Amino acid sequence: MLQTNLREIDVDMDVDQVADYIVAHGARAWLIGVGGIQAQYPTELAFHSKNLRLSQRHSGDLIADAVRAAHSRNLRLLARMDFSKISAQAAAEHPDWCYLSSTGDLQEHSGDLVSVCPSGGYYQERMFDILDEVCERYPIDGLFINWTTMNEVDYYKRYHGVCHCSNCQKRWLEYSNGLPLPSGPNDPEYAVWLRFSRDLIDNITARVRTFIARRLPDAGLILGKTADIMFHEANNAVGRELWHHNTSEVISTWTSYRPDVPVLSNSTTFMDMPYRMASEEPAHFAQYFLQCISRGGNPSTYMMGVPGKIPYLCMDVAGEILRFHKKWDAVYNGMHPCAKTALVRPDRAYMTASQFVDSLSEFRGLYSSMQEVHILFDVIAQEHLVATSENGGLGRYSVVVLPNVGKLNTSEADVLDNWVALGGRLVATGNSGVGDGGAVQLQSLPSKHQRAVISKRELLFSSYVAPAQPERSVHTYTGPIIPLVGTYTLYEWKANTRNKWGVLARAPFAPPEKAYGNLQVDQCGFSVGSHHQGKGIVIPFTIGRGYRELGLRVFRDLFTTVLMEEGKLEEQCLVDVAEQVEVTLNQNGKKTVLHMINMSGARKQNFGSHIPIAGGSVRVPSSAISAHALVRDEKLEIKDGLVNLPTIDRFEVVVVENN
Repeated sequence: MLQTNLREIDVDMDVDQVADYIVAHGARAWLIGVGGIQAQYPTELAFHSKNLRLSQRHSGDLIADAVRAAHSRNLRLLARMDFSKISAQAAAEHPDWCYLSSTGDLQEHSGDLVSVCPSGGYYQERMFDILDEVCERYPIDGLFINWTTMNEVDYYKRYHGVCHCSNCQKRWLEYSNGLPLPSGPNDPEYAVWLRFSRDLIDNITARVRTFIARRLPDAGLILGKTADIMFHEANNAVGRELWHHNTSEVISTWTSYRPDVPVLSNSTTFMDMPYRMASEEPAHFAQYFLQCISRGGNPSTYMMGVPGKIPYLCMDVAGEILRFHKKWDAVYNGMHPCAKTALVRPDRAYMTASQFVDSLSEFRGLYSSMQEVHILFDVIAQEHLVATSENGGLGRYSVVVLPNVGKLNTSEADVLDNWVALGGRLVATGNSGVGDGGAVQLQSLPSKHQRAVISKRELLFSSYVAPAQPERSVHTYTGPIIPLVGTYTLYEWKANTRNKWGVLARAPFAPPEKAYGNLQVDQCGFSVGSHHQGKGIVIPFTIGRGYRELGLRVFRDLFTTVLMEEGKLEEQCLVDVAEQVEVTLNQNGKKTVLHMINMSGARKQNFGSHIPIAGGSVRVPSSAISAHALVRDEKLEIKDGLVNLPTIDRFEVVVVENN
């Protein structure tokens, strides 16, 4: 897909010229701004602001012209709607539609616009009037509704807080059973409010989906988890730390949850919203597309204005990868994830702000560990865990990893215990699955009760995890020795569990004359226990956070050892290639699909030029009968179950055909 994000001055565009460009680009759909903030067609609704420049067009209707141009070229035409803001005049006439801060302030923007609230009458009622008008007039092929959020942050990235309009207050009172309405992330009720807002948006999405289906049965809705097509926007941002695997992670959370539902990843060609004319680095933009298709998503180019008016340097690489994806449609259409290991992404809606920061660091450290040693895995969002179990998706995993997620809700604990009982291996780090009062919620884990959590930095200084030491009183040590960073959780363990490795207790670390005395104590490095047919494994320290923050390989190596030896990983393919290559595993019928993305160009805030990587190989199952490298478009030899990989330039895709 290609999205032209319209400015009001673009209303005079040559729609035929734009449609020709989109076809040449390799896209099969055109997403065009239609209405909401501003109607690009002659609306008859008084509250719906119309682009006054429409009179410049001979037809007076940009959307009718765009539909004709798209459909005459077999392009799908999708409508972009944005109901997040209204004109100042409409806000004055309908103040109950508007976002209101805890101090009673509106959220006003340049362009004479005011933010609205999804709890109010505009989203709940008038939005459907606009949708009805659009669906009645135009044979569109789908809709995307932009910025469907609670408007805590504006375009200037200023934080305004939780909406306190009368509609929100009423809905919140019913939802929370009388809890105080929070003002922002530091309030104790904020996590509950996140769930409230998520449920509110999901309800709106479901209503819109039903509404569209009745009027345009063949048109899909692009939005959230209850839509026909799930959506992700891949973008960069000034002042936001880059997570180099973000697109891969997010798309994986959708495809692992609903593998049969399409996912669209709309990738921004510009650096950030405040700099919409500054092109994204082409190598960085390529990562958006490559990570998207590697997880089974559908790539989309998102640009401002009319093609050719702003020099976006990444358009060539975008078109190149789009056309590659289109060429190999037989591989991508119907492709779904098939890894046997899952990493759970923590849910902010059940944590305080500081807990989430710690858990996210743990998650990302474990993600990097597995990616670098090529343990093939999917990502399950914690909020999708129960639904993934209910739809049978959890059953295909042999190992699930919980990254210091803290307290679970009862349903999550139940599905994980049931999964372990049937043979799964659950690896929990830090305080995962610890409820109120220190009670361990998961019966499948070897831990029984949390005695304490050591999180103060000074109390962890000069403390380590190491293999069992031959003698406790001699100041000679057996390694590897892993520093304790982040937190260490003291547990009471169940009987008949196996505690492995141990803690070297804190000792003086300065001055050097007194820096000795680290004796091994009874606390363990990890513990293993059986639960019916499965196994529970607890790593009581934040091993992932340690790797993310320090980068010491000993963290990664111990975690890998635990997964391999105790998790008994079941891999369809064993990949041996440089750690700078991200490898993902999917399946399409009898085809095993391995994507290999060269990430050697990773920089602090983007990706630059990469280094070609040679010398890799893949050990394939005995059922494999052929292998094909799609980028080079050449057959690869399978010899004694081993496939030698070609040099990986920007990326490679290896398709293994099985009996």
